[in-house]
Amino acid sequence: MCTALVMAGGRSERMRLTTGRIHKALVPVLGVPMIERNLLALLAQGFRNLVVAVNPQEREVIEYVRGRGANLAKLQGAALRCYEEEVSLGTIGAAGDLECRSEPLLVVNVDNLSTLNLNEFVQHHQHVAAALSIATHFEPFRIPFGEIVVRDGLITEYREKPTFSVHLSSGTYVLSERARSYIPKKCRTDVPGLFALLRERGERVVSFEHHAPWIDVNDAASLERAEQLIQQNIEEFEPLLPQDSNEG
Repeated sequence: MCTALVMAGGRSERMRLTTGRIHKALVPVLGVPMIERNLLALLAQGFRNLVVAVNPQEREVIEYVRGRGANLAKLQGAALRCYEEEVSLGTIGAAGDLECRSEPLLVVNVDNLSTLNLNEFVQHHQHVAAALSIATHFEPFRIPFGEIVVRDGLITEYREKPTFSVHLSSGTYVLSERARSYIPKKCRTDVPGLFALLRERGERVVSFEHHAPWIDVNDAASLERAEQLIQQNIEEFEPLLPQDSNEG
């Protein structure tokens, strides 16, 4: 089983503006911190070598990972460790800086909650021999204005606040050792930059399209939507509820 990297290295400025001083990794969604939901999802799907990328200044996150997080991993026969970013490495830089013996590397973001089948994702990546695989899905967006269709100066259609379906990145990736080798060490690298670099080198970047429930949680409004989404899909989102709620 490949290593799984949970990205929690940011400073969570946007979340803190709406929910208080706590880092988003520790913000509870239906009583369970987002980082714990991510770890439980990985453990439930059989991942046993887990790493959390953190900012050294976020001591509460580090204490959680080394305490309760490590205990949850141990209960499942897994290993969990912190990777402290000495400098800000962006949205994917830690994947290149991390010492990782197993290939490929699965990367998830702590503020993304989903029931995506991560094993199928990794298997697809290996089957198509990709350098980088990106989980993708279609997300509906409602335009808050009236859309008009114009032909030869005449308005032929008027659509009041239409909804469009946009193909998005789900913020979850699988990287081959080859892709990781392109990431500069100790240097900020974001996913768009890595994508551009891989494309320039002629490497394969593939989409893994899914239809699993998914949400990006970055403010109080999205937190409320996340709780609704989980309640609607409770059995899928909570496959491995901890039995040691007071431990760690």
